[in-house]
Amino acid sequence: MYKILAAFLGICLLLGSAPAWAQKEVVTEMKALPLDSRISSEMAASLRELPDLTVESASVLAAPFTYDGNVLVPLEITVTNLGADTEEEFNVGGWGKATDGNAYGFRYFSPGEEIMSDPRGGVLCKGLASGEVKTYQGFLFLGPSPVNEPLNPGTKYEIHAMVDYNLDPDAPYYEWGVAENDETNNELVITYPQLLTAIAVLDLKKLI
Repeated sequence: MYKILAAFLGICLLLGSAPAWAQKEVVTEMKALPLDSRISSEMAASLRELPDLTVESASVLAAPFTYDGNVLVPLEITVTNLGADTEEEFNVGGWGKATDGNAYGFRYFSPGEEIMSDPRGGVLCKGLASGEVKTYQGFLFLGPSPVNEPLNPGTKYEIHAMVDYNLDPDAPYYEWGVAENDETNNELVITYPQLLTAIAVLDLKKLI
């Protein structure tokens, strides 16, 4: 009698634990599957096919000049999309400073172009197709920093041309921007004037 009861209890325990073994095996197999097999093919494709906005070139078109207590830097910025098409809005602009003065600013305007609303600022671009290139010509405004100090415009400048970027380096964090394949190529740094480099090269050639 006791042997039969013990055998019956053993069978019940075996049957009760079998689904747990099976479940554990199934979970292990699911974890071993590659990522693409656990998500839809459409989602996997969207993860791979993202836009890639970048600053192709930037140049100061003429000598910066002072106007109404600001330094105006005539600045041309060319941007392109190295990735998939995007219809999302993003901004184009930059910030700059005088390296031998106190001029600093991040307000970029291009005549005839819309401005993206604060806090991002800059020129508003309403999407960019894959391989498409857009060029903007405008002015980067630099004011005295601190703002209550007299303006020392300086003669040498460091300019950061940017696309899909927070144009105020002092602003707090907020969510913004187009999701891209590469978020590290949205900025290009140039200096003005660049003529000194060309003169140095010419002098070097005379010495050879």
